[in-house]
Amino acid sequence: MKLLRVKILGQNFRSLPANVDYVFNDTLTENKLSTKVFAGLNGSGKSNFLELIAEIFYYLERFSLEKTSKDYKKNKNIGFEIEYVIANKDIISHKKRFSLLDDTIDADIHVRIIKQLDELPEFSYSSYGDTKFVRLDNTIGQLLPTHIIAYTSGQNELLSNAFIRIRYHYFNETQNLSNSLFDRRMYFIDEESNYSIFVANMLLGKEKPLTYLKKIFGVEDLYSFRITVNYKTRNKGDEQLLKTKIGLLEPLKACASSWKNDIVNKVLVLDFVVNEATHQAFKHYYKSAFKLFQVFYELQSLNLLVDKQDVRKFVVNASKVLNVSDELSKPDPSDLIFRIEKIRIKKVPKKITEKDNNKPIYYKALSDGEHQLNEVIGSVMMMENEGSLFLMDEPDTHFNPKWRAKMVTMLNQVSGNEYDVKGNPEKIRQHEIIMTTHSPFIISDNQKEDVYKFEREIISQKDINDPEIEHHFEKLNLKNPEYQTYGSSVGFVLETIFDRDLTISDYSNEELNDLKASIKTLEDVKRVKKELLKFGESIEKFDAYNYLMIKEKELKSEKDAD
Repeated sequence: MKLLRVKILGQNFRSLPANVDYVFNDTLTENKLSTKVFAGLNGSGKSNFLELIAEIFYYLERFSLEKTSKDYKKNKNIGFEIEYVIANKDIISHKKRFSLLDDTIDADIHVRIIKQLDELPEFSYSSYGDTKFVRLDNTIGQLLPTHIIAYTSGQNELLSNAFIRIRYHYFNETQNLSNSLFDRRMYFIDEESNYSIFVANMLLGKEKPLTYLKKIFGVEDLYSFRITVNYKTRNKGDEQLLKTKIGLLEPLKACASSWKNDIVNKVLVLDFVVNEATHQAFKHYYKSAFKLFQVFYELQSLNLLVDKQDVRKFVVNASKVLNVSDELSKPDPSDLIFRIEKIRIKKVPKKITEKDNNKPIYYKALSDGEHQLNEVIGSVMMMENEGSLFLMDEPDTHFNPKWRAKMVTMLNQVSGNEYDVKGNPEKIRQHEIIMTTHSPFIISDNQKEDVYKFEREIISQKDINDPEIEHHFEKLNLKNPEYQTYGSSVGFVLETIFDRDLTISDYSNEELNDLKASIKTLEDVKRVKKELLKFGESIEKFDAYNYLMIKEKELKSEKDAD
């Protein structure tokens, strides 16, 4: 997928001005994951743009659900235009992905969706590069991304709003349905799904990317984990919903090393000690990591039953401006209906001779950075079906500098459909990742055409009725850097993207400036030379030394003149 254009119709969306075309480049390639990097200072609107995209696809997903009313479908509170490209062929099988569209179209599909205020949306498509669009009124799901997956480092809870609300709608849609696996389009990656992603990938991840991920973690394999199901119900409606999901547990019971059903307390415990037979059993029932993740996701949705019915009703009707997560309770883990717990892993021994070095450790004991790596890299790795959109808000906040420097490499490494003899990906899945970042390393790993600097500009305009009055309004600019960012140094990126011409902190730079200003005599020169020894190496320190040498020469000349 590749986003081409977005326009807000009607009122501004948070800090984003309405009735403005936000246009993106159409760089497409088969051998590199499609990425858009949103960069800029805090408050420039980067995160708001991810929220806007999430809200657009939330509306489109609601539009496709059976229980959605016509009033909501015509929603007068949302209007937009959006265009994007979706690959028409799978890059491995070369089969068309859009079976019901025009058979003569062999190129990628250019999708255009226009939703006027208080009107139904119009869906149309064309062969990419063709200006003639064809209206589509049925099977519109073909024109949407295969999946939309969002992640935030925790500071932008507003991004989760659309995904929380749609999950409650999915939840309501499953009432009175059969025990089938429901293929959801929208997923939010959070702490709860962290365990699901890790277990699913470790059990069923493809060999090449899984080997790569294990090497990063220093992990040999899963050692064991437990699934606990507390199926005690609170009312008849909940009991009926449990029955629609209970069939999903049967294959898990078949894969378990042992299980126990406490009928009195209504608690089912499944224990898994992982070996080759465990891997084969999961492969038999679930085929892929994402299929297993979907089962976990459906079973975890039962935890919404912990919320009271009035809370559930509030969430599905919540306004897009409200932070839904603030209104939800944080249940104790023991109160959850479904949970994955006690995950233990086999770490790669650091020293073969070290006693008890290979003793299993709890996955929970890994660092925040390792858990974030699992959520970010692991979620991309398991999405084997092409055409997904990832919205990632500062996905590198807990990464060390080494991981930040290789983040784009890691994403591409786990997204391969084919690999060469050295294990490097040759053909990459056709997903798109849109991420916000303040990391110069990530920006430096992307071509300037894929980097968008968010900048706010104050525009002044004379009043048409009174030239003495001047009106001021804010304009948001999204522009590619003038110079190439790919392979650029950290200092260059800091200056061109973040308007910072310093390579060190303000505090240390201020001290350097004070030292330079304090040089009045040759004795001061000697003192400052010693003081500079406590500073690390930097361009600013080098400049301070140059200044020092110039001042020393000037002071010696003055002394000789006297």
